[in-house]
Amino acid sequence: MSDIIEIKNILEAQGKDLGEKFKHYEAELKTTGSVAAGVKADLKAMADDFKSVQDQMTTLMQKGVKLEQPDVPKSMGAQFVDSDSFKNYKSGAANKAKMEFKNTITGEAGSPGDPSNAIVPLQTMPGIVGGAFRQLRIMDVIPKGAASGNTIHYTRENLFLNNAAERAEGVQKPETVLTFEGVDAPVRTIAHFLKVSKQVLDDAPALQSYIDTRLRYGVNLRIEQQVLNGNGTSPNLSGILDTGNFTSLTAATDDNDFDFANRAKYAVIASDYMPSAYMINPADWGRMERLKVGVTGDARYIGADGVVGYLQGGLVPTLWGLPVIASNSVPPGTLI
Repeated sequence: MSDIIEIKNILEAQGKDLGEKFKHYEAELKTTGSVAAGVKADLKAMADDFKSVQDQMTTLMQKGVKLEQPDVPKSMGAQFVDSDSFKNYKSGAANKAKMEFKNTITGEAGSPGDPSNAIVPLQTMPGIVGGAFRQLRIMDVIPKGAASGNTIHYTRENLFLNNAAERAEGVQKPETVLTFEGVDAPVRTIAHFLKVSKQVLDDAPALQSYIDTRLRYGVNLRIEQQVLNGNGTSPNLSGILDTGNFTSLTAATDDNDFDFANRAKYAVIASDYMPSAYMINPADWGRMERLKVGVTGDARYIGADGVVGYLQGGLVPTLWGLPVIASNSVPPGTLI
């Protein structure tokens, strides 16, 4: 574009000089009736140069190059000097110059106006504004270990029939039954990838760290979902909610959510295990937090009577003394 503007400026200058030469040619012809050979040669050389430059411009135009100069906003000073009011003042036709500026220079363009980078340069902030990251806490209460093969073999207790009883000295003691079984759990692979050019990583160092964080998060999120909801069909894990991995609990008549949660806690204790936490969908947990006594004129929340508590400045809620893990990985309407 700079070459086009330069050619156009040359043409304008040569055209102006050529016009002056023609005036001189015309004046000399009127005065003497003839034109000096030097003037003729000079005029011919200028005309040839003008045609040469004009041919260059024609060639560029045939190639589709636009010759328009970009619109450059004029300063208020330039607008004032070019105004008729200032020219009249300068020539003495007026004793003062007054001008109303209608083309205000702004950092916005378009209609309606939108910030433009033509005058005010853009400001680039370092780093990347991240998207949503779910709080992953399910695996905090799940025992974990490292695998060295494709299958994990472990032994678990199958039956414990306790026949311990009181017996007198010399009397045969009862035999207790204890059996075990071996279990093979296949190792599953959870992975994904993202295509990124080396040039992009070299030019944006922060991007590599962000991508690494995002990909790790994606794997951990899928692990959490599989640990809860995997159906056991290869290549899925057999999750907590897979058939055979949990014991259903039916709510008693007139149980509210808090009653049911308390009943679930003591159902685990009745099986000689100790519950470690509740897992619940955030929408269900929020609904439980908002439950009120329900008596006319009594706006108290049921959880405010010690049923619900909060640890670590409200970051960890508790229900019936147990931590509550509110996760979107838990299906709505499910309490674990």
